[in-house]
Amino acid sequence: MAKTRVAFLWHMHQPLYREPETGEYLMPWVRLHATRAYYDMAWMLERHPGVRCTVNFTPVLLEQLEDYARGTARDRFLDLTARPAEELGPEERQQLLKSFFMVDWETVIRPLPRYWSLLHQRGRDIRQIDLARTAERFTTADLTDLQVLFNLGWMGFGALADDEGLRALREKGRDFGRADVDYLLAAQRRIVGEIAPRWRRLAERGQVELSTTPYFHPILPLVCDTDVARRALPGLPLPQRFAWPEDARWHVREAIAVHERIFGRRPDGMWPAEGSVSPEALEVFASEGVGWLCTDEAVLFRSLSPDPPRLRTLYRPWLAEAGAGRAVRMLFRDRGLSDLIGFTYARTPAREAVADLVSHLESIGTAWTDAELDGPATVGVFLDGENPWEHFQGSGFEFLDELYRQLEGSQTLATATVSEATAAPAGPAIARIHSGSWIEGSYRIWIGHQEDRQAWTALAKAREALEQVRDVPPERLDRARRHLYAAEGSDWYWWYGEDFTTELAAEFDSLFRGHVLAACHLVGAPPPPEALEPIKRVGPTAAAALKPLREPTLLLSPRLDGQETTYFEWQGAGLYRPGQHRGSMFGGAQAFNVLHFGFDLGRLYLRLDPAESPERSREVASSVRVELTCDGRTERVEFALTDGGPFAGRWREGPLGEAAFARILELGVPFAPLQLAPRARVAVAVHVLRGGVAVERLPRYGYLDVQVPDEDFERVHWRV
Repeated sequence: MAKTRVAFLWHMHQPLYREPETGEYLMPWVRLHATRAYYDMAWMLERHPGVRCTVNFTPVLLEQLEDYARGTARDRFLDLTARPAEELGPEERQQLLKSFFMVDWETVIRPLPRYWSLLHQRGRDIRQIDLARTAERFTTADLTDLQVLFNLGWMGFGALADDEGLRALREKGRDFGRADVDYLLAAQRRIVGEIAPRWRRLAERGQVELSTTPYFHPILPLVCDTDVARRALPGLPLPQRFAWPEDARWHVREAIAVHERIFGRRPDGMWPAEGSVSPEALEVFASEGVGWLCTDEAVLFRSLSPDPPRLRTLYRPWLAEAGAGRAVRMLFRDRGLSDLIGFTYARTPAREAVADLVSHLESIGTAWTDAELDGPATVGVFLDGENPWEHFQGSGFEFLDELYRQLEGSQTLATATVSEATAAPAGPAIARIHSGSWIEGSYRIWIGHQEDRQAWTALAKAREALEQVRDVPPERLDRARRHLYAAEGSDWYWWYGEDFTTELAAEFDSLFRGHVLAACHLVGAPPPPEALEPIKRVGPTAAAALKPLREPTLLLSPRLDGQETTYFEWQGAGLYRPGQHRGSMFGGAQAFNVLHFGFDLGRLYLRLDPAESPERSREVASSVRVELTCDGRTERVEFALTDGGPFAGRWREGPLGEAAFARILELGVPFAPLQLAPRARVAVAVHVLRGGVAVERLPRYGYLDVQVPDEDFERVHWRV
């Protein structure tokens, strides 16, 4: 029996953080991801030479890595670290407290006692903190420790293993001095400089295939013509039409040139930004000599006749017609398996997670053999190669090490690069590829909101203005075009609208508009009115519109029966919507999409509303675990999801609490047995599990901050 081929594609990308006018880098994520993901992933593959995979680096990321390696890139976070704490002004001290906890609290901050203490000294809920007053209470020693611990927390397992000095800093843990800061920053710069050469060596020895993405990570079909968005969403309102296929061709051609310069050879294939394809985009790719493309299963299934059989359709390479008699090889990802790594396994013990993934892969191979299908089954597992590891314990060391070890020794599974996996497509070519992306099979995320449309309109007006100018020196015109190419990148549109949130939304908005305005300034064209004022709504008004979190205002007494018995029984509860707290990655199906929370004087109450239906939630999840942390102590109460109710939860070795699940899931957890006294502040998280594997967390990151009520709660919170 032929081994099932597993084609991993790890996608590495960061947008252009360099401010158009000043050249300053507004955000540090290129530098910080280099010291974890980019270094760690190479480090792990070097120790597992039997594992083959594809790693995708965007050109805009590679050139920013070069800037940092040369020492010509400076970001605000780097400057805040490099400056002695005693020299920081009041606003800089506040910025340090606001920004230097931007890392996973559970996996990075909690394991470092001093860092965890500094977080509690600042306070967990930034909305409730007077930063100016809080900053005054932080000593120079506190701030120096925070400078070191933030940067040290972003060091992955590879950097720590290879650098004795970094391990010594971690073991020291506190009371750092300027020499420690200097050592840490020098180590960062050295690591950044090693990224591209290390990956090039892995490619040269044949273990890794390196691929690329159109230069600034644009949604290439929308650059070709924004009107194609209506193919997947016919009623979608659209902005002023933007149709510049020559820009799309520049992104592809320039990406190939940069890749060849840095890695020494031309890439065979590309991961289109966000898996976005269309017939017009495929023509551009194929005419520029791109051999293969990858995207999501939703695009494949919507490109074929209705309801094609999943097994024989998904787990094989394809050819897709790309105009002018050309075709491009394609492989489509198994979304479920990819999302398990990206969003589920981080909170699961590594051995259990790997066993679960391997069993899925082996089941596909068995089903393929039983169906007597030709050739080996080929499973595409494509996902972000950098963001998930922040949320794994130990930056994913145990998971990756165990996964690669099992794959190296497997008798039924074999890893392959995408070039190997797509070498021999069989059967007829896909006549017309679906116009969509790896998210929802459409481009809604990047063009479906009023803010998106305002941004596209500003871009369209600026792009047309460039074509009208005369008597502008070629060098200035080229610089202006490059600014607009940067503004075509997908990342700005990701943060517009209400689907995703970030504390740095204003900075992303400023970067986008800065490129549009800089282009117009260079050629003397009038700036688009749409770019003169902030597009992204931030501040109190936006927060009210998004309603990501509503605090409890009344004591509750719901009847725990799994039904919304009356409208009023959850009135006054707090409200959390997980979909509106998504960050830089997009996950798969949810079990629950709304969490209500509140309490009476004796119990915490939680209500979880199914994302699709109660039946679907029961398929996705088998139990729910309520995690409560107070004064450094964590208690966990787990409820097996059975129909109806009431049923008890399990705490330690005995029953605790009460729940019911019918149309909704309602839970009650008493305070007294958990020794949670009135006015105690409790951090609450809800973990949704399937067979012991965590499939969802509410909130996805961080905690709900709950204060156990006392007799005065309603008097204090009463309002008309």
